[in-house]
Amino acid sequence: MGLLSAVAAASAGAAFGVVGSPNPREDDRVASAAFTAAAAVQSAQRSEERAQAAEKALAEMKSRLEQLRANGAVDEMEHYQAAEKLGLDRIIKSDSLLPKDKRRVLAAIVRESKRNGLDPLLVAAIIKVESRFDPFAVSHVGALGLMQLMPPTAQELSSEKLNKRHLFDPVLNIELGTAYVAQLLQRFDGDLRKALIAYNAGPSVARSLVKGSRAYKRLDVYPQAVIAAYRDLSQGRQGTAGSLAQR
Repeated sequence: MGLLSAVAAASAGAAFGVVGSPNPREDDRVASAAFTAAAAVQSAQRSEERAQAAEKALAEMKSRLEQLRANGAVDEMEHYQAAEKLGLDRIIKSDSLLPKDKRRVLAAIVRESKRNGLDPLLVAAIIKVESRFDPFAVSHVGALGLMQLMPPTAQELSSEKLNKRHLFDPVLNIELGTAYVAQLLQRFDGDLRKALIAYNAGPSVARSLVKGSRAYKRLDVYPQAVIAAYRDLSQGRQGTAGSLAQR
């Protein structure tokens, strides 16, 4: 600013004959200083314009992200990335799942597990044992989809009218299946084995079982398989093995 004031004063003085510059070199220096000052002003203006453009672009990006989040796209990406970190993408080998469906399934496992207070790896272990990630799996008793839900059970869990076809939607199947697992864990006071027996054979059967009986040993094969798959998926996670051993 001091330089600009000096240049302005010198220019004004020269214009009115107050300030003279008999030395041509002095005129050159003044002209050079004026040019430098003008260039600095232009550079500052360009910097300010760039800053304003950057602020505008940032605001537009934030607005776009908020819109995507409102539509669920950002949340699905975050849940999918969380599934990748857990290694869940490596265990899905079903040819029945298209790449886009695989992404939705992984995101749904993480999202619905979080919503129901479950470990995503436990949910993945149940799916692996139940259907091997085949969304169109049908059991000999009529259980359907990824988590092998019986239609009457699924209907009890849903506020919407369902038919069998709906249970082949992998995301809906996971939503209902995880809610059912959480419900059973609560009903059986956190006893994972009993909750899994109830999931496989029905709550009334699990409640009536006598530990050590022939029926118990036969039905305990299912929770053993799920817990073994859960252990395999949980390798490397601190404290998981001890937690399972206690259960």
